[in-house]
Amino acid sequence: MNAVRDFRPTILVAALGTTFGSALVIAPGIVTEALGAAGFGDVAAVKSILDVIGWLFLGIALYVGAIVTANTCATLIAGQTRVIALQRLVGATGASLRARITRAGLVVGVIGGLVGAVAGTGLSALFVAVLRSNGFLPDTSYTLVPWQLVLPIVAVVLATWGAFAVGSKRVLSVTPLEALSASIEPSHDDLRSGTARKVWAILLMAGGGALMLLGLVLSGSTPVAVLPAALGGFVSFAGVAVGATIVMPPVLALIGKIGAKDPVVLLAGRNALRAPGRAARATIGLVIGVTLLVTFAVALGMMQHVLETEVGKQVQGASADQVQAVRDFFLQVNGVVSVIVGFSAVIAAVGVVNALALGVLQRRRELGLLRVLGLTGAQVRRMIITEAVQMVVAAVLTGLVLGTFYGWVGGQTLLGTLGTVGAPVLPPMTIVIVVLGALLLAVAATVAPVRRAMRVPPTEALAVD
Repeated sequence: MNAVRDFRPTILVAALGTTFGSALVIAPGIVTEALGAAGFGDVAAVKSILDVIGWLFLGIALYVGAIVTANTCATLIAGQTRVIALQRLVGATGASLRARITRAGLVVGVIGGLVGAVAGTGLSALFVAVLRSNGFLPDTSYTLVPWQLVLPIVAVVLATWGAFAVGSKRVLSVTPLEALSASIEPSHDDLRSGTARKVWAILLMAGGGALMLLGLVLSGSTPVAVLPAALGGFVSFAGVAVGATIVMPPVLALIGKIGAKDPVVLLAGRNALRAPGRAARATIGLVIGVTLLVTFAVALGMMQHVLETEVGKQVQGASADQVQAVRDFFLQVNGVVSVIVGFSAVIAAVGVVNALALGVLQRRRELGLLRVLGLTGAQVRRMIITEAVQMVVAAVLTGLVLGTFYGWVGGQTLLGTLGTVGAPVLPPMTIVIVVLGALLLAVAATVAPVRRAMRVPPTEALAVD
């Protein structure tokens, strides 16, 4: 369990995070060097602004990556409960096992960080070469390996190490008696009895809600109202992440009722609720990614609507051209922001694929038992895919609701001084991209592991420990 090869999915997450961070660190230098070569004067202010924006989005990616890594680690540990319990039975302590896993997390972070830095630098060099060849960038030398490149590597290593420390916490609660049990997941009642988790989740959501309410109250008098609102959004969403095992099961139960007359669909829904910890770990990363994407899309959509209205009021004769110019500008801005924020969603999607795939592979005994009881291979395959679709749909719906709300609060507090902002504006293209991406994600997350699981004869699957 402490071997690095057991954590290959988390190496991928760490590498993606460092690739993204490396590109964000290198990009401001390229832009300022290009502006300097084009004859612009003082570009230090531009670089400072780009640096701040880059570190902001890197922080978001690290936040998502840390949660995904902790969840993946926790899923791996949940699947090895009996092995860990046997190690406890022969004398190993929970603290020593957790220390070994945490050390593996440090190695994973270093490997992923170095691989990601090389990939990010290589992609940046390719990007510069392409833009310089078509004349978009001036033909000058560019710094592709700045000293700041070490910062995202260190940040990813520390985030991964910390995520392993959090994800391995359950090792301390595994008792030797669990070696005799076939269960690898705590029951729903055990999870609901986590009083401390429930209290923290409620406090964070209530505190964040109060800060957002303060921002809305002040929105009509000052644009600075966006600061307490943004802090409140972060705090309240942290509460949602902490209370994932409280928030997601009701949503999964609601989604599971759709088509529940079909026994296979009903069994898929019951499986998700039977292991709420596994379901919460598989969905919360995607909830974060969708929420971020929708929040920025809604805020930009509201800003575009307000500016179009103001332009229409001030410029009567050429309003059509002015409004179209505003739309084109926001289309470009929304595209750039969607790509940058979308990278965090990609990291979250990798976490979903990891969690769902590990969940299928860890349930081979269960799948073998279902085959023995009479379910065909096609029915078992449909059950697994349906379960994945239900979890992904639950995550997407939750993210759409949260993102729309957070985006509306952000737009209202930022633009409230201009008058009544109105209802949230959710671009249809964003919905289409999120829904289609989610469906593809659900299928991609289960096809390969289900195929491997179905190759195992039912009798052999039942013999797997």
